[in-house]
Amino acid sequence: MRVVHRVEVGGRAGEGPATWGQTAIRRALAALEPLDHQFNLVWGGPLDEPVPADAATAVVRALVERHDSLRTRVHPLGDGFVQELCGEGTVEVVEERVTDVAEVAAHGARLRDELWGRAFDYRRELPVRAGLVTVDGAVHHTVVVLAHTALDGWGLPVVDADLTALAAGTTLPAPDAWTPLDEAAWQTSDEGRRHDAAARARTVRTMRAAPVEIFPTRLDVAHDPAPPEAARYRQTVLRSRRLGPAAERVAARWRTSTSGVLLAASCRALAAAAGRDDLALQVMVSNRFRRELGEAVVTTAMEGLVHVDGLDAPFDEVGTRVWRAAMTAYRSAYYDKDRLQADAAADPSTAHDGTCWYNDRRGTGPDRTLRARPTRSRRLARADASDEQGGVTLTLHLVDAPGGGIDVVLTADTSRLDDTTAERVVREVERCVLDASRAGTSPGEAVTRR
Repeated sequence: MRVVHRVEVGGRAGEGPATWGQTAIRRALAALEPLDHQFNLVWGGPLDEPVPADAATAVVRALVERHDSLRTRVHPLGDGFVQELCGEGTVEVVEERVTDVAEVAAHGARLRDELWGRAFDYRRELPVRAGLVTVDGAVHHTVVVLAHTALDGWGLPVVDADLTALAAGTTLPAPDAWTPLDEAAWQTSDEGRRHDAAARARTVRTMRAAPVEIFPTRLDVAHDPAPPEAARYRQTVLRSRRLGPAAERVAARWRTSTSGVLLAASCRALAAAAGRDDLALQVMVSNRFRRELGEAVVTTAMEGLVHVDGLDAPFDEVGTRVWRAAMTAYRSAYYDKDRLQADAAADPSTAHDGTCWYNDRRGTGPDRTLRARPTRSRRLARADASDEQGGVTLTLHLVDAPGGGIDVVLTADTSRLDDTTAERVVREVERCVLDASRAGTSPGEAVTRR
């Protein structure tokens, strides 16, 4: 039996210009319609101990009232967007009532797929919906689905911690971070405008140096196109329990972070697959560098353009080259994307290949939306992916694997990378780091980053 609750929520109200992140996300989602639901964020699963349904509903209400972004709707206005912080609204909470605890897992999985698989009405609906699977009035399984207009992956751990604390009855202090309206106010200030101009100028310089095409159409596809029913995109996933510890050992020697090591390995693997010694990569950056954004539940993550050459050098040298290019990209990844695109359109010398994407999402939990799912007996898995990928050549994601380890997830356009090449990429990412971790000599003397 199903019961749909409309939970009333409230808080302060306001309106203002959309932030750079809200605008970029809203445009990206519009380009993916009607399959924009694939960027919905999901939290939840079986509970360690059942809780009363009323208590679970109260937690959802408290979470939405705690974070302004979860009561913010993004509306188009002219050529751009505005944000509306709703002083009151409703959140849909779907309760599935079952009679046997043995049925909970199956109902929870179906409810998760249903709530995640439905796109939000961004103009009218608050960006939150929830699901509960109950037995005799007690919740055994929860699902919380959040629209990407409300937060990015780096905001999800904050929501996770808050949900856990609220469920335990903990009284939380008021958030000490920017809300979306706070962020918009800074972005439209003199300081924010100066930051935007500098970030865009650095990115334009990188565009001018980047290659125009990285992965051309495969010759066999050009001469003999795939049948219409063939999937345009394929997903290849390698599950590695050794990659994380190996990256930590290399990072300790290089005096850098595991993120830097894994990005260097990914750049090297992709360049080798393309038969090049340079690469342009759109890298997702958290943009949590300002104190006010450190614990912010907002959509502030954006792409930074990394361009690096000399990727056929020894790996310790590659590490240095990638680190330097990444630092430039990180400093330049917080900007007004509409204005950046206008800058690029007005300057033909900025033509470059921006279709290869990278996102290190470790720390935000396993990806529950994978099409290809490795198992204990099968580390590598493949599956067809949605054709609605926004015209990218590839996306390479690093995510937490269920139960530990890292999933190296490559979703690629089959007209440019076949299955063999895709497998070579994900295996090369792992091999590169494992080989470096076993090296007898320390590259720390060559790669010193303080």
